[in-house]
Amino acid sequence: MTRPIYVIGHKHSDMDSVASAYAYSRLLQLQGEQQAVAARNGDLKPEVSFVLERYQVTPPEAVDDLYLQVRDVMKRGVISAHINQPLLEAGQLLQEHNRRSMPVIDDEDRVHGIISDEDFAKLFFNDLDPRSVNRIPLNRNNLVRVLKGRVLVEGRRPLGNRVLVGAMQPETMADYIEAGCLVVLGDREDAQLKAIERGAAALVITGDLLVSERTLSVARKQGVMVLSTAHHTFTAVRLINLSISTQDIMNRTFDFCHPEDQVSEVQTLLARRRSLPVVDSENKLVGYVSRTDLLNAQPKQVVLVDHNERSQAVDGIEEAELLGIIDHHRISDVHTNKPIMFRAEPVGCTGTIVTGLYHEAGIDIPREVAGLLLAGLLYDTLILRSPTCTQRDERVAAELAAITGEDLEQYGQAIFAAAAVDLAEKPTEELLTADFKEFVVRDTRFAIGTVETASPVTIEKRSQELLTIMQRMVQEHGYASFLFMIVDIISMNCHLLVVGGEASVAEVLHAPLEADGHSLNVEGLVSRKKQLVPLLPAIQAAFSQKGSRA
Repeated sequence: MTRPIYVIGHKHSDMDSVASAYAYSRLLQLQGEQQAVAARNGDLKPEVSFVLERYQVTPPEAVDDLYLQVRDVMKRGVISAHINQPLLEAGQLLQEHNRRSMPVIDDEDRVHGIISDEDFAKLFFNDLDPRSVNRIPLNRNNLVRVLKGRVLVEGRRPLGNRVLVGAMQPETMADYIEAGCLVVLGDREDAQLKAIERGAAALVITGDLLVSERTLSVARKQGVMVLSTAHHTFTAVRLINLSISTQDIMNRTFDFCHPEDQVSEVQTLLARRRSLPVVDSENKLVGYVSRTDLLNAQPKQVVLVDHNERSQAVDGIEEAELLGIIDHHRISDVHTNKPIMFRAEPVGCTGTIVTGLYHEAGIDIPREVAGLLLAGLLYDTLILRSPTCTQRDERVAAELAAITGEDLEQYGQAIFAAAAVDLAEKPTEELLTADFKEFVVRDTRFAIGTVETASPVTIEKRSQELLTIMQRMVQEHGYASFLFMIVDIISMNCHLLVVGGEASVAEVLHAPLEADGHSLNVEGLVSRKKQLVPLLPAIQAAFSQKGSRA
């Protein structure tokens, strides 16, 4: 199976991340990389949903992490036995497919147990136990199947669990017959009639021998099944023993795993089991995983867009095979063990770089791709007003607007209006982390969250609850400082909430702290990447000078 190439942005993917992931995966597909998959992390933000619906684009695949999961390595189309299937057929399946075990399922594919070659070995030795010999759970349909028999008379008497070979005088045999038993016979009419008389539920006539009309008539009257088989007695008895249902000897206590389990979590189980059934939340069989599957497992392939910091990447990036990075931020700490495609350019958004990649490939940009790229560009550059916006961004915006027919100002305002719809109702922590990144400066951890809106008052009214959650997150994650930017895209100013090192932040930003001691207004501060992140070393230095926690 071809491995997918996931193109994905940072945690809690924003407009630029989603747009760039979609656009670059489409470019790869147009270049023949059909396994390229657009992905995103976290719930779709309102503005992203707005743009996807506007251009009728299916949302990129949601990816929680990049750890190798059981679903990535398991085998599908699993060989399995049915709970009512004759043991003979289950054994033939194991032999035919060179398997040592397989799951046992019902009509709805739910797994009830495991049957293995060890169970067949136990069955053989159990037959030698005098306490259990000649007693097996008999099943009418399975008897007919394994003996390939012809039913001469349908029976009414319930089958018990006793099997008797009538290789003796009828009177002697009569002492061994009990109600409901199955008797294996030849063509001796007197023995057949004696078995019926003493309460047998079924007669198996071997060797395709003729059965007299008298025997058949009595059997019909008494409700005794008469089954004829071409097998001779020795083989017939062995097959009857293998007619029991698979569920009668399967192991009902067994290990299993789920498709979403991480491969590292099932390695311990597979250390003591050769293979495991894979079941879904309803216990239905969806696959099978073995030690060999783990040995042959290959990591997920991924291209990162709109970030290159390990702390901002989706969990599990260290286990993935990194194929490329496309970004417009500073170069950080993502390491690779081999050369990769790396494009990092000083522009306002990743989409501007992706647009250039279409030009380099000589491929026209599809309208829906242009619509998403333009949305990411307008959102990241605050409708081309941000100090991060370059002349190249402006040229790309004009090009994409020409492809889509969008008015830049109207489209940008519509995107920000969509983003503001749920700001008043969004849970506090979700609001803080919707556009959230971590940074490390000289072993000092910072967190910066951002919200950009034309209605900052809506969020500023929630300042106290925002600060409470920020304080909790600082304690839980060990941040030296958590800064939350409430950016007014109309006035191009920022109301900044700070927890941790408030005085140092105010000093570096040359803005006074307000009466609450945790907020300040900073004129012209609108870009986390270009204006606030570059100041983190100075803030960290101020911490050290003031003796703050580093």
